[in-house]
Formats: sequence, structure tokens, C-alpha cells
Amino acid sequence: MAFTARRIRRPVAVLAAAVTAAASLALMPATATTATADDATAVTITPNPASRGKAFEGWGTSLVWFANATAGYSPELREELYQKVFGEDGLNLNIARYNVGGGNASDVANYLNDGSAVEGWWKPVTDAQAGQAPSNLYNPDGTVDKTQANKLAFLNQWNPDDPASYNPDADQNQRWWVERLAADQQITHWEAFSNSPPWFMTKSGYVSGQVNTSKGENLLPEAEGKFAAYMRHAVELLEKGSGIKMDTIDPFNEPNSGYWGTDINAATGKPPTTYTQKQEGALIYPAAQDRVTKLLAAELGKGSTDAVISGMDETDPTKFMTNWNGYSQEAKDAVGQLNVHTYGTNDRRRVRDLANSTDKPLWMSEVGGFWTGNPALGDSTSGWDRSNITNGLGIAGRMVNDLRELEPDAWVFWQPVEDTYKQEKADKGWGSIYVDFDCNYEGREGFSNRRLNDGATQEQAKCKVLTNQKYNTTRNFTHYIRPGDFLIQNDNAKTASALRADGNGATLVHFNDTPTPEKVTIDLSRFGSIAPGSTVTPVVTSKSPLDDIEKNALVKGAPVAVNTTSKSATLEVPAASVVTFVVDAVSGVSDDAAPVQDGHSYHLTGEASGKYLTARADGSSSIEELGTDAAGVAPQIWTFNAVNADDEFANDRRWVLTNKDGRVLTGNGGVLNASQSGAATLASLTLDQAKATPAAQWIVTTENGKHWSLVNAGAAIALQVSANQTAVGTSVGLASSTGTTATATGNPHQSWAFTDIADLKLLGTQPLELSTLTGVAPVLPSTVTPLYKAGPGKPLAVTWSPVDPAAWQKEGKVALHGSGVDPYGQTFTDALLTVTVGQYVATDAASVTVGVGSTLASVQAAAPSTVPGQIADGPARNPLPVAWDWSSFDASALQSTGSVTVPGKAGSLSATLTVVVVDRVPSSNICKDDPTTAATASYTEGSYIAKNTCDANASTRWSNWVSGGRAGDSLSYAFSRDYTVSSVAVTSAEKAAQSLKIQYQDAAGIWKYTSAGTITGLSTAAPVTVLFDPVTTRGIRVSFVTTGSYTKVAEVAIAGSRLADAGLADLGRLLVNQASVVGFAAGTSDYRVLSTSATPAVVGYPLDTNAKVTVQQPTAENPTAVVTVTAPDGTTKDYRLTFSTGKDACKSNGWKTSPAPVFGDQGECVSYFTEGK
Repeated sequence: MAFTARRIRRPVAVLAAAVTAAASLALMPATATTATADDATAVTITPNPASRGKAFEGWGTSLVWFANATAGYSPELREELYQKVFGEDGLNLNIARYNVGGGNASDVANYLNDGSAVEGWWKPVTDAQAGQAPSNLYNPDGTVDKTQANKLAFLNQWNPDDPASYNPDADQNQRWWVERLAADQQITHWEAFSNSPPWFMTKSGYVSGQVNTSKGENLLPEAEGKFAAYMRHAVELLEKGSGIKMDTIDPFNEPNSGYWGTDINAATGKPPTTYTQKQEGALIYPAAQDRVTKLLAAELGKGSTDAVISGMDETDPTKFMTNWNGYSQEAKDAVGQLNVHTYGTNDRRRVRDLANSTDKPLWMSEVGGFWTGNPALGDSTSGWDRSNITNGLGIAGRMVNDLRELEPDAWVFWQPVEDTYKQEKADKGWGSIYVDFDCNYEGREGFSNRRLNDGATQEQAKCKVLTNQKYNTTRNFTHYIRPGDFLIQNDNAKTASALRADGNGATLVHFNDTPTPEKVTIDLSRFGSIAPGSTVTPVVTSKSPLDDIEKNALVKGAPVAVNTTSKSATLEVPAASVVTFVVDAVSGVSDDAAPVQDGHSYHLTGEASGKYLTARADGSSSIEELGTDAAGVAPQIWTFNAVNADDEFANDRRWVLTNKDGRVLTGNGGVLNASQSGAATLASLTLDQAKATPAAQWIVTTENGKHWSLVNAGAAIALQVSANQTAVGTSVGLASSTGTTATATGNPHQSWAFTDIADLKLLGTQPLELSTLTGVAPVLPSTVTPLYKAGPGKPLAVTWSPVDPAAWQKEGKVALHGSGVDPYGQTFTDALLTVTVGQYVATDAASVTVGVGSTLASVQAAAPSTVPGQIADGPARNPLPVAWDWSSFDASALQSTGSVTVPGKAGSLSATLTVVVVDRVPSSNICKDDPTTAATASYTEGSYIAKNTCDANASTRWSNWVSGGRAGDSLSYAFSRDYTVSSVAVTSAEKAAQSLKIQYQDAAGIWKYTSAGTITGLSTAAPVTVLFDPVTTRGIRVSFVTTGSYTKVAEVAIAGSRLADAGLADLGRLLVNQASVVGFAAGTSDYRVLSTSATPAVVGYPLDTNAKVTVQQPTAENPTAVVTVTAPDGTTKDYRLTFSTGKDACKSNGWKTSPAPVFGDQGECVSYFTEGK
């Protein structure tokens, strides 16, 4: 027998290759020779090409401030800036949004920020003739006229259809950029938008909004028609004068945000000229938006521009939906493109669903911001520090989340160029490219006017272009996901993905915002074809030094070959980095990537409940257990028919769902009645009628390519189990789509699994094994597990063939055959149960894991009272009572980590207990720290789901609100392992409950109250921390009393500890054909074994029963088995058995290594094989 040194493998963790002398960073494939790092995090990313969006239009920016401020700069400075924004090596943007300025009155001194006072297209009247109103707001002597009579007079005389009312040479600053872009043919989509109507169309007389003391709508109702005409004529003048064609036009910008207002100096009655007010802006509420949209549609119908209306550039998706729900159908129909900003991120999914249901393009048309440095990533805490990688990671995260959840057709920066002076002085990091916005003051050209005023030298004040880490990381997106590509989903929350435009390749952009490197495996199994030579090339951006800010940006690594067997490639990603993975030579879609196929019939199973969508006779639907016969299953079968024979993998493809009885599933509510809920009903429609009825059409939607929801095309909301319940009989309705950004998952109560009925052809049943003592008739199982193409089904009742009682009186094997029928009427007669009859011959290993510092008494109490007993050579195990011998146990071993062996007796058989001693791992918020925790609620209001209480985000909540109130509800948290819990901190938000109690689940699964009792005096002002005697449990429940009212809860922080994962990866038993390997010892890894079969069955049992064992069985070509033990902490150990057979293998003591039969000597072994047994 050969012996080798013990081999233990820990989880492979690979460091990024070091920066070379040339400052290039190479990512290498993970191999045995690559340097390892124990703290590397394993990440798997699985893109799914069966979730394909429309062709991506690209990346863009608004021109506005930076274009207005910089057009007059020196050619050299302006060119450098242009190349940073639009150049091939710069951001390479291809979409531009032109701001149609409003413009203040001629006599209003500029008070807006540098660059933000955009000139209007109306023609000023500064030398008014008799009977003509000048374009002035104030009295001739400069005093304020509170009635603003001159403003109204100017509005009344201004004729929007008179060419003389306009200045065709207006706005030369923005237009320099427009014309340069037009000359370069850089822009593929032009959009015009308005921040504010001209001053004379506003209530306040100012383009910055209503006076702050009365902040509100600023568009005069009587000016709405003229404003619509102004927008049309301004666009046409721009098109004619600058040689472009505008594609879309939006008359609004964040019109219901509540932002816009004008400060007034109480002493002068005028805005203070301190340049502290940001920009043009106007609040215009939904009713007025509706009217202006219809008026603009009418204007565009009689003009020369081909631009269509986009709307409404609201500040966040929630406010966008509020506005949209206030529109008439006429206004909705007039909007050709949906524009939304993501300064707030809730309800991205609602806008996504609206875009898909209305079949309108959707833009994320503006966002900006900055992220303060994180010292853990090597940053300073300054907001302005341009070397802070956190700022780059922050914008990468926003881009990924927008692309994943919103699924936009285009993604547009607010403006990537910001005012250096302003950002530096405010300690902020908006933008990604910087230049001072005051470099063209007369006599001070090329220098910052403000810096010179501050006393800076000319060298210090010289204007220059700078960049930051956001400039570096955003190019990982803009350079590699290009116009014409198709966004697809993947299962990693930190990754955006796209198909290449030609269909032959993919792009993934991934960010790692942790201080730990990652080992990333890209799983390409959802693609239909992986060509020979397929590779993944990493392009890495990591932190660069301030003195060379682009040094570590877009560093291309060596291509890594895709393993065509595993259909994957593995690469290492540095800490605090953004990486683009360029995947070449993959195409198509695998057979199992798409959830449904046209014309196929399916079961729909709720992800949260595991129960089946079932049609009811009354036209409603519910979730139920699988029917037990054909009649019970029929209401659970749904046929999917595509509405159009278009791209079968489009993410907005529509389907009709027809029940087995011929009725069609329909939806109502949602955007149809400006709500976030609705009903799902079955209607008697023909297939052709359903294909013409949006309410009868459903869009299969995913956030991760694995879990799918059904969005009704008429209501634009998703099919959801009512109140997020899981009980049998719960009704199914509709609700707005929700999900969890941090995990890239949708609401599990809106997520459905699809089982193709064609895959439910009965293939057989799972064979069963039992063992029984000689003379004892076994209790036969009452069910067997059916096997289908789709996988194992739910257990079926089985009838076993009669057995002669004498069969149990002698040792050996007894085979029983069973029969039955499945719910689809398919019969089986070949169920197999093999019973081994004999005596107990051995026991398998047993273990108990305890924490450091445990007492001997507690270990004894936790030790198992039975061990698995083996009868003869049967594979089944029966529990045998065991007595452990603690007489020689040294209790001091419990004071440090390790393992101790305790002997025992199970009848006459020896038994072994391994006591594994580990540290305890504390947690102040188990639900947040342990992603396997399942949070559920007894009742849930809409999207205020229980999981929101686990995200450490005070702005997300669970709620049980209903009209009229509820008596009370509970939040339950199920753990996947034991925790010892001693406190729960509950953070109430908006409305606190009247009282609460804390329960825990005991070992039998029974809910019991903790020692804390009833907690009263709850408040939203501060969390309440409930202390109680420690309990060891797998579940905590917080029960609230809300009689006649409701509560909202932001966070439930459950504090406690768990046992650390053990690292013991030894085997306790190693068997060949259920016979123990001769000479087995846990510390010995290699064995040469004589076998009577070329391919014996190898089984291993670990010393730590929490460890996992996998076996690579021997084959005729490779007669070696490899048994791998994986400890709970990931530590692995291999045991290798090499088999030989035949009489020659009996030589050199080989006869001694046979587990069964056992030979007395070499001659007996040779005779055995000679006789051909």
C-alpha cells in the first residue's frame, strides 16, 4: 500500500498581479501556480442572453452649464475639454441634450452660478417704442413693481409665431459645442429640453423658480400656449442655424421635484447677486404638464421639426410615476419617449414596466453626484480629493443599478464637466472632468477670475483641465458597451452586461467596492455557442495617484481562455476596482436560458411559496399545492402563446396565458387607474382577442436572468401573491414591481418558476434502500419520488408488491416492486425498493460542534444520542442508541479551537464522536450580515416588504398599513443555522406600534416568548433595544400590536452569535462497495485497493458530519477514485484510491487490501480470480 503526505487544499484566493514597471496591471487566469490570498472573495457572474433589451442608444450628457461657460475659452483649452468629453479616448459620448434657455429680463442682474445663465431665444426689447413694453421686469428707476405689470405687458405683446419675436443668433456658447459636434458627426441623438420658461411666462418673473417664501408652480397658466410655441420655434431656429436635426424635445426638467425657488433680498426685493442660486428651474405640476404636453404636440404638428416629445425628466422614478398618473390619455399618447432621472432610486422597476407596457423608449436622462472617500480603500475623507476611488466606484454602482433595474435605452450624465473652483471650495466631487467656469473675463482670459480675486498668483489661477477617478471608471462603461449593443441581465448585483451588436460576444462591467480582491468566475453556460478560442479579456481601472490621475485607468490584461467544458473563465479582480470583461466568440442562447417557449404549457410555481398558480372557477386565481390527479392539476396548467412572432428573446416580448379550461389570464388596475395594485382575473377570450387586448398580455421580466416575474402589459404591474403570503389558498393579484438592489433579486412573491409540461413525462422513480435486522419486517415507505426530465417531482403514493414474511428471516437482499399513478395520469410499475437483511456490522462517525469555552456538561447535552448503524453491506443507515465514554475527556480542550475524540458503544459495536471546538462569531445585525436569513411578514403593504428591515437603510421600510388599520402583525426571521440571540433592536419609522413582543423558535419549531415580555412606549424618535435571556434558535419573530392603526419598521437588528465554520476535513470512514477500506486512517490520503470489480462504488463519511463529501468514482479508463471532503469553512482534503483487479494484483501483499471478500492468504486470492468469481 502506498502512502503519501497529507494534502489539504484551502479555497483558492488569488491576488491581482502586481503593477509592472510600465504601470500596467495584468489579470491572470486562476491556476495552481498563481499566488494566492486567503481573503479573496469568490464571485460568480452568469449573464443570460435570453433577456435581451432593445438596441442600446448610447451614452450622453446635457451641454448646459459647461458648454455655456467654456465656448469662449482658448482653442487649446477648449479642444482638450472637447476631447475629454466626446473624444475616442475620452468619455466618447454620442448623445447630447441641448438646453433651451429661458433667460431673465434684460434689467435683472445675473445672480446664477457661472455657466448656468443660459440665454433665451426670445428677442430682447431694450429700446421700446411708443406702446411697446420693454423686456424689463422692474420699474424704469430700477425699483421693484410688485404687480409686475411690465412682465405681463411683455407677455401679452409677445407673439410666438412672429419671427421678429426671436433672436436667431441666440446662445452662441452652447451652439459652438453643437456645431463642433455636428461637424464631427459625433452625435446620434439630439434632444432639447427646458429648465424654465422665459421670465415673462413665469409667475415670479424669474427663471430660477417661484419666490422661495411661496415656492410653487412658476408657469403662468395664460402663458402655457406661448411656452409650447416658444419651445418649437427655438428648436427649429437651432436646427436651421446650426445644421442639426433634433430627435426629441422635453419642455420640462424635474417639474414636480420641489427644488426650484428664487431667493429674494428683503432689502432690495431682488435676488442677491452672490451667485449662490444654482440654475434655471420651474415647478410645473402634473395638471399643467398635461396641458403643456398636448399644446406642444399640437405645435410640433404644424412645424418643420421632426422632433417628438420626451417626458418629463422628473427627478426620480417615484415622482415620475406620480406625474404620469396625472396625465390624460391624450398627453400620454403624445409622449414618444420616457425620460427619468435617478437622483432617487426607488421605483425604477415601475418606470421600466411602464416603458415596456407602452412600448416607448426609456432614457435615464440625468444623474450626477459624488461619493466621499473611504479610508478602507486608501482614500482620504475629502469630497474633492480627485484620487478617491470611492467616487469612481460610486458612479459605477449607480450606472450598474440603473442599467439593471431601469433597463434604459440610453444613459445620460447631468454634465461630466464641472466648475473646478466651485467643487474644490465646497469639498465636493460632482462631475468627472474639471475646468474653472470663469476663464474668459475681459482682461483675465485664460485665468480663473475668482482665484485671482482670492489673491492667487497667475500660475495658480491658470485654467486647466483636470479629471478624477469617475472619469476613469465611467469609461469602463462608455468605451465597451456601445451604441447598438443589447443590454442583458446577469445574476450579480455589481455587474452590468450586454451582448455585442453583431451577436458574437458580450461585455460585462463589474465593480468591486470592497478592500478585498475577488476571484470572479464568468459562467457562460446560458449562451448557445462557445467557439474554440473564446476568451475573456479584462480591462481594469483601479486607484491612481493624484499626480498621475489616469495612470491605472483602463489597463488591459491578458486574454483568458474560456474552458469549453465548464463553459466558464476565472479571473482575479483587485480590491477597489472596476473591471470590464470583454468576452469574445460566444453567441446564441442555450436551450434552458429562456423561461418559456411559444405554444408550450407550464406550471407556474411561486418562488416564495413553492406553490402552484391555480385558476379558480369564480375567475380569480390562487396558490395551491400540486393537484393529486388530472382534475386537480388541470387548473394549474397554463399555455404561453407569443403575441407577435418577433425576437423570441426580447425582454419586452408579450405573451397570452391560457388556462387548461380555455380561459385567459388578464389584469387590471395599475396605471389604468393610477394605482400600484390590481386584480388578476380569468376571462373568456379567444386567442386572437387576447392578442389584441393589452390587459390579456404579459411580459416575462427578470432582474438576474434566473428569477422571472409576469408584468401585465395593460396595468404595467406584476402578478403577485396577495399580501406577500405563502399559505395554501392565498389569492393572486397584481402589484407594482419591487425588488432588492443589493442582491439583484425581485420580490420573491412576484417571482415564478416555469416547469414545461412536456418535461413532465414520467421517466421512472428514484430507487430506495432500507436495512433491517434478520427476523424483523421493515416498515415500508408509503411514497416514492417520481423522476421527470425537469427533475424530481413531489412524492407519489406507492403500492408495494406482496412479500413472503419468510424473506425477513434470512440474511441477504430483498427486492420489492411498487406501482402507482402520478397527477398527470401516468402510471408506473417499476418502483424499486431494496432491503438489506442482516446484522449490524459497523457505525459511521458522529460529531458535535461547540464554541470555545463550553462546559463539559453542555457538550454532553449536545452530543448525539444515536449513531448511524450499518447492516451487512447495505447502504441505508438506521439510528442506534449510543453511550459515550467521557471518563478520559480533558475539559481543558474546550478552551481552544481544535477537535477531540470520544469513544462510545452502540450495543456491541464501537462508535466514535468527534467534538469540534470553534470560535463564536458575533453579529449586531444577523439578518443583514447573513444573506441566507429569510425575512417574512404576516401581512405586507405593497412594496414595503419584510426584507427592507435587513438592509441597514433607514429609508426603506416594512409596513402593514391598510385603510382602517390592523390589529397587529409580525415580522419573522428564519436562520439557516443556529444563533444564540440576546437582543433585538427595532427602528420604527413614520408610525410606531403600540407594543411588541419577541419570540424565538425552539428546537421543535415551536414559537415561544423570550424573557423580555411586552415592550411599550415605542417611538419613531429612536430605536428600542429589547434585551432578554440568551436563546439558541433558528428563528426570531417580532409581534406588533397596532390596534386600529399600522406601523412602519425601518430596521430589525437581531444581535447574537453563531459558531464559526469548522475547518476539519478528515474522513471518518472510507468504504468500497460498503466494505471498510483495509487499514484506513484519517491521516492517510492514498490507498491501493484490490477490487473484484473494475469500477467499485466508493463512499466516504466525514469525521465532522457538517462537512460535505463528493466522490469522483473510478472508471474502466481511470481506475482511481478521488474522495473530496469539504469542511464548513471551505477547507478541502482529497483521499485517493487506486484499484487493481485480477490474480496478478494478489501479489506483493495486494491480497490484504481487498475490503470484500477478505482473503486468508495470497493463494486464496489467486484461486478466487482464477475461478472467475
